Amino acid sequence: MRPAPLLFGMLLASQAQAMEALDDSTMASVSGQGGISLEASSKGWSASNVSYTQDGRSLNLRDVSNRAATGTTGTSQSTIDVQGGQLEVQHSSTPQVLAVNNIEMDGSSKSFGSFRAFYTLGATLKLKGGGASGVSGIAVNDSRLSLSDVTFYYRDNGFDLIVKGLSFDTYLNNAYLDIVSGGSGQEVKLNLGDARFIGTVGGISLDLAHGDPTVSPVTPGAPDLRDPNASRSFGKLNMDLRLGGSLSVASGGASGDGIRVRPDLNIGSSLFQYQDEGILRAENFSGTLRSLGGLTIDLAQDAGSSYAQVAFQDLKLNATLGGLIIGNPINQKLGSLAIDLNFADDGAKQNWLKLRPGGDPNSGAKGLTADVSWNMANSSVSLTDNGNSMWFSGLRTNGTGQLTLDLTKSCAGGVSTGCYAGTQSDMGKGNYNGHFDGLRLGLSNIKGGYSFDGLRVGSADAPLQGGTELLVLMEIFPAYDFTLNGQITLLPGGGSGDGVRYNADFVFSDARAAITVDETGKGLWLAGTTYDMHFRDGSVDVSNNGIELRKGTYWSKLEVSDLRWGDRATGTSLGRLVLKRFELGSTLAVSSGGAGALCVGGSGPNAGACSASGGRWEDRGNEGVSVKLKNVFVRDTAIDSTTNGVATDEKRNQIVWETNRVNGAAGTGSQLVVDNFSTSDGNPSDPNANTYGFNADLNLDVAPTKVCTKNGGNCTPVSPDPLGFAVNGRIHFKEINVDRLQHVHPTGGAVTSMYGIKVQNADISANLTATPIN
Repeated sequence: MRPAPLLFGMLLASQAQAMEALDDSTMASVSGQGGISLEASSKGWSASNVSYTQDGRSLNLRDVSNRAATGTTGTSQSTIDVQGGQLEVQHSSTPQVLAVNNIEMDGSSKSFGSFRAFYTLGATLKLKGGGASGVSGIAVNDSRLSLSDVTFYYRDNGFDLIVKGLSFDTYLNNAYLDIVSGGSGQEVKLNLGDARFIGTVGGISLDLAHGDPTVSPVTPGAPDLRDPNASRSFGKLNMDLRLGGSLSVASGGASGDGIRVRPDLNIGSSLFQYQDEGILRAENFSGTLRSLGGLTIDLAQDAGSSYAQVAFQDLKLNATLGGLIIGNPINQKLGSLAIDLNFADDGAKQNWLKLRPGGDPNSGAKGLTADVSWNMANSSVSLTDNGNSMWFSGLRTNGTGQLTLDLTKSCAGGVSTGCYAGTQSDMGKGNYNGHFDGLRLGLSNIKGGYSFDGLRVGSADAPLQGGTELLVLMEIFPAYDFTLNGQITLLPGGGSGDGVRYNADFVFSDARAAITVDETGKGLWLAGTTYDMHFRDGSVDVSNNGIELRKGTYWSKLEVSDLRWGDRATGTSLGRLVLKRFELGSTLAVSSGGAGALCVGGSGPNAGACSASGGRWEDRGNEGVSVKLKNVFVRDTAIDSTTNGVATDEKRNQIVWETNRVNGAAGTGSQLVVDNFSTSDGNPSDPNANTYGFNADLNLDVAPTKVCTKNGGNCTPVSPDPLGFAVNGRIHFKEINVDRLQHVHPTGGAVTSMYGIKVQNADISANLTATPIN
């Protein structure tokens, strides 16, 4: 007998014994000395296809690779040790790049796009046997997973979305990984214990200089600077989230095979911040995310195409954004904002998202299409201001539709690869159907609606009261049903620095909006409404003064078939109403802090002067919200088209009220037309100056106020002072001009009743606090 084969056989046998599975009690008592250190050099790995198949459908990642970010070889260092009854693993590596050349479904010619991620991975894991029950599973303590120096490129039809300066640190302590019994079998359950997630996004930008995939790809160290917007960013994000609860994963989707994810997560004492020139910060962010039935993930197919579906029968999201600051952190605070959202399937009203490869048909074969359906019931949004709370109660919304997401380019600078001019290429027209530069969100046949029951002040179960009507000035209606089509395209960089620029076209049709409505559904309704809005070269910034939205060039047309009083469908019609607007340089600004201390019903800078003028001095605290709207209405200098003597130009400021129509048909009744109104600075030395505009300044607070109950000739004060939704408003302008006031007969045409109307130097202040009647 030769000794070498015998010795080799004995070694194999001993190794086989050494590789037997360890039970949890054995693993918990493992000890060692010295540990193992591993240093590896690798050229990486690649795979021509990575496929996930389910119920006959497949999701395919083509040409997948992970290689060194620079050079041809990457290195990594790992140590494995046993300390204090725990298996300790530490890992670090040189920078890597993960690439997926195409993401497809079922061999479709369309694609979700491709991506590359440059990253550096580090980890410290401390593991021992024993899950949440202490018997089975794995316990994770004092562990950290780190991704740093991340730059992510998403490519769609030769254009890139770039996320820069990305880093994540995840800390796990008292966490457990178990296999437990779920509602439909075994589940893998991760109990987060005391987890912490710290993340930073240094910037998000776009590269719309069409890239040829056959040339050397762009890298973080060698960016493509041909795009004039390459150095601009959507802004920076920072988050520090403290997480608890659990996350369970099981097999089985909505039907057949698939995956079911059951979240039961909570967030406490966390921070979230968006930074531009100013900041948008929640200093004490907390909440829960829970689904009893879980979120199901399935691959399926219908007459349209194959898709990946995410669905949930129930989902509850509760969040409080405490210490909310808009603008400068040393300024006044808004207070806290809370949401309580309850999604639940109700018959045909369901919650799902179907993701299909390929976006807008005119933006190439790559991109993303999402069919959406949602139903949310019995939800609320609340605002707490200096300890006083107000609820927008009974929020309900449901709908269906389709969204597309693409990186697009216009042909305005000349025809180039990947641009789309459309069949009507004039961007200054409302029917422009080409593309703009940027990240494009397309909206197709979104049929939905929402409604509020009303306001509750003081507590979530306080009596319902009115007050939502006070938000109509910001075009937030108490109830709204609509069909929406259109698009919004975003570019990085705002009016200055970081932020967002945008071009948008929205068309609402078959719409019905409430101006004011009671608990029985009776009120003032805009029925049979169409509303088209167009924005060119708008921007959004967060400055030290708050959130500033600039409309750029804006024009719109609101046409109401019936202004109804009473029931939304059968109430008395007050006639047809048309409002056309043409604005240039209009703005909306939202900032922290409400009215503060003010004189109600009088005037004066302090309590003594206010009282002497017959007013009442109120101090509403340092929290709340201030909103400033400025509308700069531009005069149309020439009439391009008319109907029955009335100008029909698309870009024109005009109000039309029509009554006595034949069978409700537009144009068959008598009309009153306020034509071509505009604002002006009223400066004799510069008659064309038009920057002051029509201004509405609103301070919104939740605050106590004086109320009395009228009984005959007496009015008994209510004690203590009840809380209410307090709005302090000021309307002011320097000059409004109206070219002409017309009366129009359906057969006799238009007659100008008044010509050249001016209203100057208005400054109107008012204070209104809505409180419960009882």
